[in-house]
Amino acid sequence: MSLKSSSSRPLRSLVFALALAAPIAAYAADAPKLQLAPAAADDPVVAKINGSDIHKSDLLAAQKQLPQQYQQVPLEAIFPQLLDQVVNNKLLIDAAKDAKLDNDPEVKDRMAKVQERVVEQVYIDRLLAKATSDDALKVRYQKVIKDAPAQEEIHGRQILLKDEAEAKAVIAQLDKGGDFVKIANEKNPNKDSNGGDLGYFTKDAMPAEFGDAAFALKKGQYTKTPVKTQFGWHVIKVEDRRPATPPSFDETKEKLMSDAEKETIDAKVADLRGKAKVEQFNLDGSPFSAQLKPNPAPTPPAKK
Repeated sequence: MSLKSSSSRPLRSLVFALALAAPIAAYAADAPKLQLAPAAADDPVVAKINGSDIHKSDLLAAQKQLPQQYQQVPLEAIFPQLLDQVVNNKLLIDAAKDAKLDNDPEVKDRMAKVQERVVEQVYIDRLLAKATSDDALKVRYQKVIKDAPAQEEIHGRQILLKDEAEAKAVIAQLDKGGDFVKIANEKNPNKDSNGGDLGYFTKDAMPAEFGDAAFALKKGQYTKTPVKTQFGWHVIKVEDRRPATPPSFDETKEKLMSDAEKETIDAKVADLRGKAKVEQFNLDGSPFSAQLKPNPAPTPPAKK
């Protein structure tokens, strides 16, 4: 991915992301190394600030805090910007320490809140570990497939027209024995037309009007009246019908994980609230009335 663009917005976006992420690496560079350090060849020094080393691993730590699209970029592609930002933040951190802010009440209060959030997130991560394992998700997948209503899919073709009159004229041609594929290529002359071939699809994969009309046809039939959707006027033909193949585990894994996370956290929160004495009040300190009582709190987000 290149950082060059005709607009400065992508670069500004990256700089902003780096500004948010770099303090992580700056703190990491300042913190004691609790694990065995990588070999010098694998983790070279990329900067020195008043005798303090910044390593390649510190930049990698900062990159992991960037938005997903920048995490996938080779480090070399964002190296100059990331290094500058890490250096800048390390200088600011050192200045803050020189100002004796380590023991400042505001700093301690903010750090306590950050610690609470980290503790909460680790608790959630561990709570979800079992529920979102591949084995658990595969069990969920099998149940979803078993409980899902049987679906049918059709192999369809279409001729897309601009207005109803033109669509009716095409239907008249077909009624006289016209070839659907030939007419489709004539009316939609582009390299992707392929005789209006849509492949196999389920009813819910199409606009409602299109799906209703297509699935009312038998194999070999075409619509006798034009079908209007937001895309124009359609003449539809069904080439084949067959039972729909269920989506694979990999295709549904993301949704399965999302559902498992929500159910697990909701169940835990309900259990905790059931065991706790929770008293809630209005902003003025008065008890909640029925009409003022807020909706249940949303499910805390799970770390991705």
